[in-house]
Amino acid sequence: MTDAKPPSGNQKSTLAVGADGRTERTVRTRLAIVSAILDLVRAGNLAPTGEEVAQYARVGHRTVFRHFQDMESLLNEVNERVQVIVQEGLAETPSAGTLTQRIDKLVDVRARVFEQILMYYASSGVRAHTSPTVKRSRSQFARYQREHLLRWIPEAGSAIETIDLFTSIDGWLRLRWAQRLSVEQAKRVLASSLRLLLTSQVN
Repeated sequence: MTDAKPPSGNQKSTLAVGADGRTERTVRTRLAIVSAILDLVRAGNLAPTGEEVAQYARVGHRTVFRHFQDMESLLNEVNERVQVIVQEGLAETPSAGTLTQRIDKLVDVRARVFEQILMYYASSGVRAHTSPTVKRSRSQFARYQREHLLRWIPEAGSAIETIDLFTSIDGWLRLRWAQRLSVEQAKRVLASSLRLLLTSQVN
């Protein structure tokens, strides 16, 4: 019985190329699945099935099922995409201005960002009680909104809890979906409520 010979340099190169090719295909497939989930959710499907994702991403059902076995990492990738929208949208530094001007600007900024991610946030609620990734993401987002609020309205003072709730995406979701207000109507309600709260707070 003869010992097996180690692969030659050319063989090693071929093996490496093959492995790299498989890795690239895996990455492309995963990106396609994540993009499919985002597109389906944005279109109103808050809990797309594996079959729906497979059809949209144009990959095999078994491929989607294999990736869906690692749902937490998939959800993490989806959350990372949404976080980019949030961080870019809320990155604007508040400029000097009167309290009323800053309230109006804050409402404009949040309305724009919340409208972009509203479907994703509602979708995450489907798994909020079962997914550690979603729980962590929603908790981080709540803290981020509060920090953002205090940068814009440091006068919040003892009214911070109420204002934090009013200006949160949960409050926006209530205004837009449960109360069926248009974007402009919701903005007016939010801005007038903040002016009333903060005027009494400052005075």
